[in-house]
Amino acid sequence: MAHIFLPDGRGLRLRLFPKPKGVARRKKAPPTSLALFDTPDDDDTAATPAERLAARVTELCLINRINVEILNRMPDLGLRDWWLASGCLFQTVWNLRSGRAAERGILDYDVCYFSEDLSWEAEDDVIRTAAKLFADLPVNIQLRNQARVHVWFPEKFGVAYPPLTSASEGILRFPCSPQTIGLKRSGEAFIDVYAPFGLGDVWDMVARPNRALPLAQVYAAKTARWQKEWDKIVFINGLIRTLSAARRYSLPPAMALLWASRSATRMPPEMRGPDDGMRAGSAPPNGAS
Repeated sequence: MAHIFLPDGRGLRLRLFPKPKGVARRKKAPPTSLALFDTPDDDDTAATPAERLAARVTELCLINRINVEILNRMPDLGLRDWWLASGCLFQTVWNLRSGRAAERGILDYDVCYFSEDLSWEAEDDVIRTAAKLFADLPVNIQLRNQARVHVWFPEKFGVAYPPLTSASEGILRFPCSPQTIGLKRSGEAFIDVYAPFGLGDVWDMVARPNRALPLAQVYAAKTARWQKEWDKIVFINGLIRTLSAARRYSLPPAMALLWASRSATRMPPEMRGPDDGMRAGSAPPNGAS
């Protein structure tokens, strides 16, 4: 299990979902002599590579003071299942990795929650209560009940959307890979991270369509805005992917396309398409740097 530290110095245990598969460890033999201090349990000290990356991403997310305030106050709403999600998290990471202020370019702060009450009145009541709770924060905070999304999504976007059973299932279906991240505080000791496709794209500043719910027009609109804000992004989507790779590594477009096609099997099956595959941070072809 990894640990992270809040800006005020307090430490929290980090729990990553889905739980990463760690390397099996042998049980230690019982000590033959009395130790001066108690030795910490392996589960408290050992962290998988995925958990270590999650800790690095989370610590950057918490440099954004708005994220910290939302995470600290959300339990006051009394919602059982919720996550702070999407742009306010990965864009904070992109800002800091680009040498920008943590809050720059973030249009809104999304909170996904799940309530079995499907009425608009119930969701509106949560939105109004949250507006009072966050009234002093100078940002746009959007709360959406993921249990209701299938009610309005087909009419707005023209594609079917299944009824969901949890808030995390809504994050799983965000249209772009870096959006599929969630954070929440669990009590005083834990911070939870939801990353169904891992956090490599968040850290590497990569955007690819989410094949779990492909929305080409939404993806194009979002990435067009992101391109203006963060010029180091690698877009993985046909010609955009190829040209981005060529620009980032000074490659001829044909070589960039070959590189991408050779890497196609590395991404999760849910996010793989016939024109996708390049991973940012992977080694460039021979002769490129």
